[in-house]
Amino acid sequence: MLVLTLRAAGVLTLLALGACNGPPWTLEQSPDTITLRWYSDETDSAVADSLAQAHCAASSKNVELVSYDQDGSAQIGRYRCR
Repeated sequence: MLVLTLRAAGVLTLLALGACNGPPWTLEQSPDTITLRWYSDETDSAVADSLAQAHCAASSKNVELVSYDQDGSAQIGRYRCR
């Protein structure tokens, strides 16, 4: 019983850590689009561009920037896969 409890706690810890990825954060994604958010004073837009490219490459497509928008101090990048 103790072993099962420890395993369950370990799995929950791993899931919680996986949900705490650093910037840029994914706001929305589909096979054809991805929207990312980051703070431009902490993360360069090239990091978001690379993440978007990796997302599109997973379906053998190239990324195309649709727009950069400002939301307070956060940058929003909208991308589409072609």
